[in-house]
Amino acid sequence: MKKVIIMPRNKMENQRIRDSQRASILEAAKGVFARKGWASTVADIAAASKVSQGLIYHYFSNKEAIFSELMAKAIQSDSLSFETVLKSEGTPTQRLETLITRIIKYRHESIKTIGITVKLAMDVPSTGNNHEIMRRILQNLPSEDSEVKDLQELMKKRFQSLRDVITQLIVEGQNSGEFALDNPSKLALMIITCIESLTRFALDQLEYFEKYYPYTEIIMRMLKP
Repeated sequence: MKKVIIMPRNKMENQRIRDSQRASILEAAKGVFARKGWASTVADIAAASKVSQGLIYHYFSNKEAIFSELMAKAIQSDSLSFETVLKSEGTPTQRLETLITRIIKYRHESIKTIGITVKLAMDVPSTGNNHEIMRRILQNLPSEDSEVKDLQELMKKRFQSLRDVITQLIVEGQNSGEFALDNPSKLALMIITCIESLTRFALDQLEYFEKYYPYTEIIMRMLKP
């Protein structure tokens, strides 16, 4: 009878398995958060991803850590799209319209289909405020955990990236006579404020938000010379 020799997995194979397990947990968690909001538990996520709770805790300290990583991935994807629009073809007006429309559409779809943030907001009894949720998420992550700093830094960079891209498009539009000759940074801040306010409005009143969706044309009127 021949001996069966089992070769040990190498480091690369082990890492591939770990990455695959982590990605599978995150994908399952996305669906759980969408269905159950902040009432979701690690047990729910383990059941959805068909792994043990112990394996979940091997990769994540708690559900806040899972949610923070989902947010980080969304933020990174969002920021990359800003640069893509800036480098695309078209007039400053066309590119800025594309950028604003894309952001509002993405947030609308996230709230409507994924539903994580809106369900979180609805499930917080103290204030019903999504900023309160973010505070709780960050508080419940271990203070020495790099995920806290990473997420905060990503959110900061995302804002800076969006502000810089919008400002650049406004400057180009002013040079071509398409936009009003006001302070570009101030105009960029006004546009971002509109987008953020619409997001908060959609969280609270999705049906009413959809009544006048999309909003790009109205926002662009601020820039008319």
